[in-house]
Amino acid sequence: MRRLTIREVDERCGGVLPKDAVLRSDDEEPAPPPLTRGSPRAGRFAALNAFTDCALAGLTAAEVKVWLILFRDTKAATGTARTGQADIARRAGLKERTVRYALASLEAKGMVRVVRRGRLGAGPSVYRVHPTGNGVPVA
Repeated sequence: MRRLTIREVDERCGGVLPKDAVLRSDDEEPAPPPLTRGSPRAGRFAALNAFTDCALAGLTAAEVKVWLILFRDTKAATGTARTGQADIARRAGLKERTVRYALASLEAKGMVRVVRRGRLGAGPSVYRVHPTGNGVPVA
């Protein structure tokens, strides 16, 4: 995530803040160098920053809780989260119905994609999490 001043946005980007950038004040020190590309944390922090900067304001509290739990449960090896709705409800302090509504809303916004629906005897659902709703999965 780039941190740009208003002057840099005007000069480099024609006055439009790019999706991969956030504003910083003119007197603020430049951001430290990003984590190395090989670092598994680098992609996770970038995804969390993108979620915070681009999508957080348009979500309900339940949607934020559900998205964060799925983000936390996402395995780097597969890029998916395997979690049951009852478990999400328990950890988020929500009712299962609220979790179902939040998941449906997140799916409609493109922030969560159901890879496999869970069912009795077959295990929990599998989800792919997208930080900004643009279909780019969390690493």
